[in-house]
Amino acid sequence: MKGPIQLVRSDKIAGYTNLGPIYEWSEDKAYLIIDQITYGKKQGAILCYCNPPVHQVGNPGLDAFLKGLDKVYEKRNELDFLVLYGANDPVHAGGDLKESLNKLDKTLENKTEKEANVASAEEIDKLFEWADNRLRKGIGLHGTIRKIAEYMRVVAVCGGGTRYGGSAEIPLMADFLVGDSRSGMCFSEAMIGLIPGWAGIARTLIKAGLTNAEYMAMTSKEVKAKQLKEIGTYNVVVDIPFPFPKRQKTGDSDADKANYLKALETHNDDTGLLLLPKGLELATCPVEEIPKVSEKERRTLATKQEIELEVMRRKNPENYSHLWGKSLREVKEEIAKTGRPLAPQSIEALTRLLEGYDPSKFDENSFVKREMEADAGLYRDTKFRAGLIATLEQRVADYREGK
Repeated sequence: MKGPIQLVRSDKIAGYTNLGPIYEWSEDKAYLIIDQITYGKKQGAILCYCNPPVHQVGNPGLDAFLKGLDKVYEKRNELDFLVLYGANDPVHAGGDLKESLNKLDKTLENKTEKEANVASAEEIDKLFEWADNRLRKGIGLHGTIRKIAEYMRVVAVCGGGTRYGGSAEIPLMADFLVGDSRSGMCFSEAMIGLIPGWAGIARTLIKAGLTNAEYMAMTSKEVKAKQLKEIGTYNVVVDIPFPFPKRQKTGDSDADKANYLKALETHNDDTGLLLLPKGLELATCPVEEIPKVSEKERRTLATKQEIELEVMRRKNPENYSHLWGKSLREVKEEIAKTGRPLAPQSIEALTRLLEGYDPSKFDENSFVKREMEADAGLYRDTKFRAGLIATLEQRVADYREGK
């Protein structure tokens, strides 16, 4: 089996012993494996998820996360820590947008048919069960990881490049995060017509505070590793002194692909040898030795006024009327200056969700439930399809009502 599991099952890390699997799942090239290990004098587990090339968390993978973590919870009295680990590749995506579009189109077709037959509102609403079910699983994953965290330390290793959507939200569910110096996180949902629905906002509120959570969720801008440490999301950033492999163009596409995949394998191991020991160190050291950014030291990515001004401009569809439907590549320079359009319905949902936030009265579980419900409503919004298509086709979205 290729990918990051090779390092997990090797003897390349000093003081580390792999004791064998707790849980294994695979489908085609995707897999989720949880191995019991020892590091130093402590026992723990490593969860290793891999779904190349961009490591989307599809529904089968999400089911595997839930089943595997239940097995970890069963061993809660034997284990001191859990490390979430995976591939160290350039991109880690969220959900499968093509799958979502196909399901949405089928849903809208059935909705039209049911409306013609004067079906009840409840019956029509049930057509969106596919979206609700995925959201419930994502929130279930948050609940399971936080339940595990009551018994053992949970550390996430964020290797590789930028993490979008669910690939950012899952590591955020951990207590402590180790970041690759080349990595980043991007809550891109507001450019599609959704919001982070798997506790991403709740966990960012806890780790980085309200203003930084507003910045990440409302502007959909990527936040790089150095910034993530400064705002309190990452506890440690490990310097990776080499770049990501690049695919060569020699004219022999088959050979180029094979060489690129081989380079990614080597890169996975080389990166993991720098990152995974640090993750194990954080999982086993005295908790007071783990670096943390206090609220007073925490950096603010932008002021509330700066966020408000940018969001007001980008959520108005008419400000992009001269760009509607154009490819992002064609208008690259202008979009770099202005930012991509934001879905107005996403901004409205985020505003309602964060209204009246009081850290002294914050209840994570109830907030996470509200977060999920808000996201579920956006799947039903008529403008969601426009955001999906624009994202898939890499074009400038037109978020006018009914378009």
